[in-house]
Amino acid sequence: MKAIEFNVKYQLNRICAIVEDMLALSGMMRVSFGAIYQRCGKPTCWCADKNEKGHLCTRLMWSDNNGVKTRSVRQEDQQIVKEAVGQYREYKEIRRKFRIEVIKLEKLLDEFERNATKNNKLKMGYL
Repeated sequence: MKAIEFNVKYQLNRICAIVEDMLALSGMMRVSFGAIYQRCGKPTCWCADKNEKGHLCTRLMWSDNNGVKTRSVRQEDQQIVKEAVGQYREYKEIRRKFRIEVIKLEKLLDEFERNATKNNKLKMGYL
């Protein structure tokens, strides 16, 4: 019984450490970040030629209640956005680890419950 209690406490400490890692990532953005080619629409621009791909533009894409949204990203903001998207990817990985550790904790608590009820039945003698 003591071993299970030790394992439960150990698992709780692991979960707390993971939560602290998640909370440390506060500058994240839940978006997709990529580059596309786009024509600007000016009739005299070089991109107006049908054989040209167009200007390279960096974009953010995300979804909300009203559908998918896209926005262009200025050149000077690209590094900030890349870092924020990277932090969100890191957050998702830490969150995945969190779920795994919670499942382990639930299994330990189930084992603790089985042992505790089994020991109580044995003490009573007639159950």
